[in-house]
Amino acid sequence: MRITFAKIVAALIILGVCTFLPVVSAPTKTGLAMMKVETGARASGMGGAYVSVSGDPFSSAYNPAGIRGISRFTVGLGHNEYWSNIRIESGYFASPLKGRFAIHGGIRFAGLGNLEIRQTPTSEPDAFADAHDISFKTGLGYRISDKLYAGFGVGWFFEKISSFRGSSFNVDFGALATPKPNLNVGVAVSNVGSGFILQQQNAAGSREISLPTTYRVGASYYRNRFLGAADVVVLDEKAHLHLGMEKQIRKYFAVRAGYMFNYDTKGMSAGASFTRRNLTIDYAFVPYRSGIDDSHQFTFTFAL
Repeated sequence: MRITFAKIVAALIILGVCTFLPVVSAPTKTGLAMMKVETGARASGMGGAYVSVSGDPFSSAYNPAGIRGISRFTVGLGHNEYWSNIRIESGYFASPLKGRFAIHGGIRFAGLGNLEIRQTPTSEPDAFADAHDISFKTGLGYRISDKLYAGFGVGWFFEKISSFRGSSFNVDFGALATPKPNLNVGVAVSNVGSGFILQQQNAAGSREISLPTTYRVGASYYRNRFLGAADVVVLDEKAHLHLGMEKQIRKYFAVRAGYMFNYDTKGMSAGASFTRRNLTIDYAFVPYRSGIDDSHQFTFTFAL
């Protein structure tokens, strides 16, 4: 039986859907909450609908095959003010290698200050502490054909809350296909790994904490300087729909917007970018509900 490219794309979509269904029906409690925030201002401005968008070093955070199309060593640096006392710093890179391979990697650091600690319910906390989440990732992408690209990543999570700490190994897998001109289809699973326990010397550890494993399947279409994207994202025990769009206004300027459905605290997003030669500056704004402060994210991407 002849295996056509259309059958490969259909298999990717079916695999993604079949993988998501048991996850939705099996609730889990995950840790590393600050690592669930969208990274990269372009992706955040598009509502996180990014599993099928390529050519950006931050794309590997959503799909390790998303580095397709990067022809030079490219670096992205990001800063995110998230809520009132959380900041997230990130740095990603991607570069072509010889032949059909490309390499990618990234570091994310999230810090939460003035965390109140109480042994009993009181109006004043017994003490204050800091919390830190750190992620290290690296991996490879491989061009199977002009229309099909695959990738993987390996990484390490580390979480520290006061004097308690824990860590865990994790892996990512993804594929990106182009069944028709200007149409991309992507599927990915991120942060797959065993749980971990927060421990302190000479003290009992926490319960086992699961990783924030995330499943994504989606598509994007580009025409007449307009990019539209849609993802189905499964995180924790919920399925979410992410929609995003981007419009190139001028050669150096673009605007974007998005919406994330079925979240308790977030929904719409917006952003813009300015490009000059080999430097791109992106900004994203994500308003939050339930009395949570809005998020402002900046990224600087440059190619060497």
